Amino acid sequence: MITNYSSQVDVFLDNLINYDKDNIHEACLKAIQPYLDDPEFDPDFIRSKSLAAAGLCSWCINIVTYYRVYCTVEPKRIALAQANAELAAAQEKLRVITNKIQSLEADLAKLTAEFEKATNEKLRCQQEAEMTAKTIELANRLVGGLASENVRWADSIKEFRVQEKTLPGDVLLITAFVSYVGCFTKQYRLDLMDKHWVPFLKGLKSPIPVSEGLDPLTLLTDDAQIASWNNEGLPSDRMSTENATILTNCERWPLMIDPQLQGIKWIKTKYGEDLKVIRLGQKGYLDALERALSSGDVVLLENIEESVDPVLDPLIGRNTIKKGRAIKIGDKEVEYHPSFKLIIQTKLANPHYQPEMQAQTTLINFTVTRDGLEDQLLASVVRKERPDLEKLKADLTRQQNEFKITLKKLEDNLLARLSSAEGNFLGDYALVENLETTKRTAAEIEVKATEAKKTEVDINLARENYRPAAARSSLLYFILNDMFKIHPMYQFSLKVSIAIVVFIRIVKIFPSLYLSFTSYNS
Repeated sequence: MITNYSSQVDVFLDNLINYDKDNIHEACLKAIQPYLDDPEFDPDFIRSKSLAAAGLCSWCINIVTYYRVYCTVEPKRIALAQANAELAAAQEKLRVITNKIQSLEADLAKLTAEFEKATNEKLRCQQEAEMTAKTIELANRLVGGLASENVRWADSIKEFRVQEKTLPGDVLLITAFVSYVGCFTKQYRLDLMDKHWVPFLKGLKSPIPVSEGLDPLTLLTDDAQIASWNNEGLPSDRMSTENATILTNCERWPLMIDPQLQGIKWIKTKYGEDLKVIRLGQKGYLDALERALSSGDVVLLENIEESVDPVLDPLIGRNTIKKGRAIKIGDKEVEYHPSFKLIIQTKLANPHYQPEMQAQTTLINFTVTRDGLEDQLLASVVRKERPDLEKLKADLTRQQNEFKITLKKLEDNLLARLSSAEGNFLGDYALVENLETTKRTAAEIEVKATEAKKTEVDINLARENYRPAAARSSLLYFILNDMFKIHPMYQFSLKVSIAIVVFIRIVKIFPSLYLSFTSYNS
């Protein structure tokens, strides 16, 4: 075959180049196989003989090798092409589906947004409906809670409108009451108010209106405060209440005339451990006073005589320096704390102070009254003969006082919340709940107070059996107390007098002891 083509080189080369290498007949492969198996059919070996023959040898080997590789690769190439075609079709289908999915997702997002918007609107409407229902409920509860207060508040408004006209005159009278009546007894206080001051104000060319039957205590204190004082040991008579009111409201330092030590007992109970007790002449009393003045303590200067150490005059007169920031005591300039409070007490029954001292302080007469002493003696006698009854009475009085204090606190808290409420206070659950708590507590206290009043009536009836002994004892004390006018040796302390009265009451129970006692007195 090579011989046939050797003369036609160009045609031969063209046939070699364009040989259909992808479709070699099986017979040709069988025909060339013996040559391929021959070891000498090697291009390197033949190249030593002929370069052209070596080239043809190499071509034959490569063509057969190519065909065999082609026969292996072609099915895979066809499969690849088919797979690529299927892939393209699948990708096209995927693109269509993806576009559809994107369109559906866009529609879904739009519908989701609309759904969320509708849901939020629904929730908002539900919340508004719930808030409206709660507001209506709170409004009904608030109206129901305040309904009972309507009458009382309406009466209070009427009273306040009347007081607008009389308030200047009332304040003037009460100011004079606090400033000047403290040193007088009960009768003098009434005479000053009813026979001098009120007629003077009404008799002016331009009369100053004053409330009829004005009680000075109404604008200075309340029942809850008085109850708190009574729980602290203040006697419950009118005189003691007035004294406590003057002491807590006076601008000048209070000076208590307290021969029976009832005022100082109440003061020590009221302030407790916060009270600094100082006695003139004791060691280091000026240093203690300076420390209290700087730290803003409450100081009780007890048991003073008719004259006071001149070094204390700037303190008693509040002669401040450095724009009110210091007071000069002796050679020292002591810082003056705004919270500092000085209370002065004397055991002298009828002291005579210099006019300067009376002008610099507010004199308060805590001397025991006959009515007050009678109540105290009644309690002492009953405490000895019927301790159970007196304990029940004391517990009942304390309970009544606590009721007044609790009601006052609840009412003040409620009014404070109402006055500080801003905007729509119907949403203030704390306000409504506080109102309901106040009403509920007030109702419970009212029931307990009614029961306590009934019990108190029964107790008082039982205690009144001992009233004659207390009345005679009170009269006896004041008679004995006046005997010092005969001679100074006849002086009796209230504590000893109470003990003697109780002893006499006890020995009367036993006739033999009573006869022995009266015989001894004879």
